[in-house]
Amino acid sequence: MINEVKQYKCLTDLKDIIESVESVRIRPTPRGSDPIIYPERSEGRYRTVMGVRICDYKFSADERWVLPDDQMGLSFSGTWENLQFSHKMASRKKKPVDIFWVLSEADLPKHMKFEKDKERDGHYFLTVTKRIRIEDLVFNLKWISDRLSVIKEGGAYL
Repeated sequence: MINEVKQYKCLTDLKDIIESVESVRIRPTPRGSDPIIYPERSEGRYRTVMGVRICDYKFSADERWVLPDDQMGLSFSGTWENLQFSHKMASRKKKPVDIFWVLSEADLPKHMKFEKDKERDGHYFLTVTKRIRIEDLVFNLKWISDRLSVIKEGGAYL
């Protein structure tokens, strides 16, 4: 059996495929940046621990453990409208934006799950479902990052 290869030639085609695949999770990222792990920052709201932003996950007081919370995690878009909003945030640095994506049914590491944001339609969190060590979260996030598909300069079409 031969699988049919589809080619999308315009913005409307891209929008249609995103809307037809309800389980797609998308993450716009400035060109040259890692789609999952952030550069180290020692101060401020976007401070990181091993490349994970403090504001994305719930940490234990000693910052060695990540605690489960179904409304905290790495942000992903699940709809065209939310992707457009996220793209505006990612493109503030005036760099080209690549679009990374994965199907939410894809094999995720143990104790990780996509959860719908209860406050913002079309927004999802990549959450932890059980208390895990920060080293294990970083390993899991890198594992997911290696499996993301990418549309180079996909932001140009938004």
